Amino acid sequence: MDFPLYEKIANKIEHQVHEGIFLPGAKIPSVRKSSKQMEVSVATVLQAYSLLEDRGVIKARPQKGYFVQNTQLQPENLTKTVPSQNGSTTQTLLNCLLHASQDESIIQFGAAIPKSQYLPIRQLQRSVGRLMRLEPEMCAAYEFTPGSLSLRRQIAIRMLDSSCQLQPDDITITLGCQNALMLALQAVTEPGDTVAIESPTYHGVLQAIEVLNLKAIEIPCSVQTGIDLDLLESTAENWNIKACVVTPNSQNPTGATLDNQARQQLIKQAIEHDFTLIEDDVYGELSYSDKRERALKADDKNDSIIYCSSFSKSIAPGFRIGWIVGGKFQAQIEHYAYVQSLGIPTLTQTAIANFLENGAYDRHLRKTRSAYQENLLRCQGLIMKHFPEGTEVSIPKGGFLLWITLPNTVDSMILQAQALESGIGLLPGLAFSLTPQFSHHFRLNYALDWDNRTDSALKTLGELCQQQININ
Repeated sequence: MDFPLYEKIANKIEHQVHEGIFLPGAKIPSVRKSSKQMEVSVATVLQAYSLLEDRGVIKARPQKGYFVQNTQLQPENLTKTVPSQNGSTTQTLLNCLLHASQDESIIQFGAAIPKSQYLPIRQLQRSVGRLMRLEPEMCAAYEFTPGSLSLRRQIAIRMLDSSCQLQPDDITITLGCQNALMLALQAVTEPGDTVAIESPTYHGVLQAIEVLNLKAIEIPCSVQTGIDLDLLESTAENWNIKACVVTPNSQNPTGATLDNQARQQLIKQAIEHDFTLIEDDVYGELSYSDKRERALKADDKNDSIIYCSSFSKSIAPGFRIGWIVGGKFQAQIEHYAYVQSLGIPTLTQTAIANFLENGAYDRHLRKTRSAYQENLLRCQGLIMKHFPEGTEVSIPKGGFLLWITLPNTVDSMILQAQALESGIGLLPGLAFSLTPQFSHHFRLNYALDWDNRTDSALKTLGELCQQQININ
């Protein structure tokens, strides 16, 4: 059967939606753009889009364009894609999150990115401008691995607050903390090796494990006390664990912080069972305590703990400046870093080094941590007021992330799709595990502009949860 041209176009776009090219909530090309791409008339594209609306594939938003209907993301289909190792469900969720994070009309509860009001934008702007005027040649030159000496010196000074005694040569600058974690895993593992991870865990760890062809054993992580060390002990006794990735401060997504006794026990286990601790401390400087928590690396007597962090959560996410302290693995890490990226942009490294050197960072941190604490209290109060009975909320000691546990009859995948339809972004619990065990959970970012619109969004989320309960 020979379909009309507009119907062929509609069928093609619908196929792209089902293939995941256009995700639920995503904007499809405008009528004019599609007209040029397909070399057809605007009228033909309008007919195709009208047909897709009738089929429930897309929906028009006045003065904004056409968007994929969130109903295209059916929970019963998604549960089939959850594999024993990290796979398509997590990637689909993250792709949807990344796409939504670019839409300023969506309230960004999902992405772990602070709003610009919590970042030293003006100070960095002045620093970058001054460097471009006074030292343009330097800014255009390569900064080879291990990175800017002035920045590494400033990082060594900063890490004194976490009780780490380091030299600049102990530090390698990376493209954010994710790059640091990848380098750490590459340095201490080979394909097929087993790595212990927290559960739930930062989704970037799951992706790194998949890309490096590693096996993961999930160790439960409590929102109060962090990783279950008794279970880690028994796991290490029965499995050949090569590494353990752990976030001792304000863990993502639970917000848990290990106490001093747990830190010492964890280090002891790593020594006794001969596995490498990879410390992710990206939220360490956002602790609400007067004194920064002691890093695991500070008690590393065997020089075998790998420390990873970045300035993405506290200074400038888009600068992608992180660092790694590799200890006895440092030479291997530097080699991998050089091969993968050659160097890190000079301008951003120098701008951050200057910002750290002039003392403005501590003032910025004090102001930001205070604001996050206020946001946390407001957010917790609104959730307990508007969400169904039985909802549990974590109590982080730093950072800006909340872990929400919903009643068992509420599916966070359905909630995510409905929320996006209402202009609210969030990240369901399935993104934080290799299994579907967190299907009634989601992570929430509270480093946002808190106003009536944000308050209303939390109320809407609570109402959507209650609707699921009523249906079930």
